[in-house]
Amino acid sequence: MQTRAILFTAPNELTVGAVQIPAPGTGEALVEAIYTLISPGTELRCLAGKQEGAIFPFIPGYSFVGRVVARGEDVFIPEGTLVYCNGTGAADVNLTWGGHVGHAVRSERELYPLPDGVDPLNASAAHLAAIAYRGVRLSQPRSHETVAVIGLGAIGALAARLHALTGARVVAADLSPRRVAAARRAGIEAYPVEETLAATFARILPAGADVVVDATGAPAALPQAIEVARQKPWDDGADPGARIVIQGSYVDAFSIPYQPAFRRELTFFVPRDAQPRDLRAVLDFMARSALDVSGVIGDVRPPEAAAKTYAELAEPDAALITAAFQWARP
Repeated sequence: MQTRAILFTAPNELTVGAVQIPAPGTGEALVEAIYTLISPGTELRCLAGKQEGAIFPFIPGYSFVGRVVARGEDVFIPEGTLVYCNGTGAADVNLTWGGHVGHAVRSERELYPLPDGVDPLNASAAHLAAIAYRGVRLSQPRSHETVAVIGLGAIGALAARLHALTGARVVAADLSPRRVAAARRAGIEAYPVEETLAATFARILPAGADVVVDATGAPAALPQAIEVARQKPWDDGADPGARIVIQGSYVDAFSIPYQPAFRRELTFFVPRDAQPRDLRAVLDFMARSALDVSGVIGDVRPPEAAAKTYAELAEPDAALITAAFQWARP
């Protein structure tokens, strides 16, 4: 069938055009899109032509919420069910990763029914939240510990909220006063960066942080993030040292200054996307009103506003953290 999609056609060029997707086969369902959400770091890298393996033209994105409208054989999910998925698994153009599309064909096992009471718009942020939650599961903050979140873009804003669910004290910082204000409205203790990251956090967490989440995607920020981590006592204690979660999306290689990391005996985690259990967990958090993502999704726009939206997200101190495209009525 023919449907609409956002297409990245060449570096820094995009359009909304018609694509063909196949009918659902055995074990597959056809899902009509309601909302798809931008992952700014990843998709701006894709749009710039810097995503490894991406071949123009392609359908970008990986956050899709819609309604099951048709089923192949041996599919048991009812038509009309609201689901989250990563977008379409097949089309007549390349997929990286096929999220911003009007209809998706996916196997039933790749569909996540929305729990009762979960707003479809909020559910469109499930994959971004799941990526952030993967970082929480790796770093395992304890309720008596402190977490420093650096960068309050979409992943950082969600990481701050999700780390706070552990009971740990979360302190966040960003260069953007707008993003700091948005985090504060969500109940996060957040501060603008003044002078350096280390100086900013030293005033608030003089002993340093047990967990540092670098959600900037900026290689220059990582050495500064290390300076925010607490020092490790050099004694007979069982203290494992501080943890660094490299949660940002990087275009190129980055380096780690050895001596500051060595002196703190740091453990580094580099979350690789999210597992299905992370998606299920964040949808459950939303259903129980434990996770509020409304302040992260700055606007809802038609797909035809894609060029304007990506341009806004690329601006320094962008007013938007991220935005959703609406394809059909909820």
